[in-house]
Amino acid sequence: MRFLCVNCSYIYDESLGEESDGIDAGTGIDEISEEVHCPSCDGSFEDFSPIEDEVLYAENPKYLNQIEKEHIPSIVYQDSERVEVQIGEEMHPVGDDNRITSIYLVDEEGHIVEEIFIMEEEDPVAEFDISGLDSYEIRASCSRHGLWSTGLLEVE
Repeated sequence: MRFLCVNCSYIYDESLGEESDGIDAGTGIDEISEEVHCPSCDGSFEDFSPIEDEVLYAENPKYLNQIEKEHIPSIVYQDSERVEVQIGEEMHPVGDDNRITSIYLVDEEGHIVEEIFIMEEEDPVAEFDISGLDSYEIRASCSRHGLWSTGLLEVE
C-alpha cells in the first residue's frame, strides 16, 4: 500500500521502501521504528494516511483489451484451500518503471487478507491460502497503471 504524509504530501510506498532511511522494500508502515521520520518534513510516520487507489476491473471479461490482458490477475490453479495466480493473461512485463509491485488477497468485505510484495526482476506470481473464505478477490498493483482486480470470485 501507499501512504501520504498529511504534513507535506510525501508518499511512502511499502513495496519500494525508503533507501535514504534504510527502510527495505517490502517494509510495512507499521514495521517502521518510531525513531524514523518522514524524509521530506521530518514528521512522524504516525502522520501518514493510507491512499485508497481506484480499483480497475475488466470492462468485458470475455474480451480483454491489451492493457487488461497484462494487468488483470489470472487464476493458474484453485482448490478449496489455495489459489495460485499470475498477473496478466499474458504475463506482465518486468521492468524498472513498469512492474507489478504487490499482489493482494482481499476478502468479500474488501479487507486485505494478505499482501505479497514483488521485488524488481521477480515474476508477478503468488500463492494464497483461501481456506475459511467463501469468496475472494485478487488485486495487483502496477507501478505505472494502477490497481487491477479479478472481481469477486467464489471458492470452489
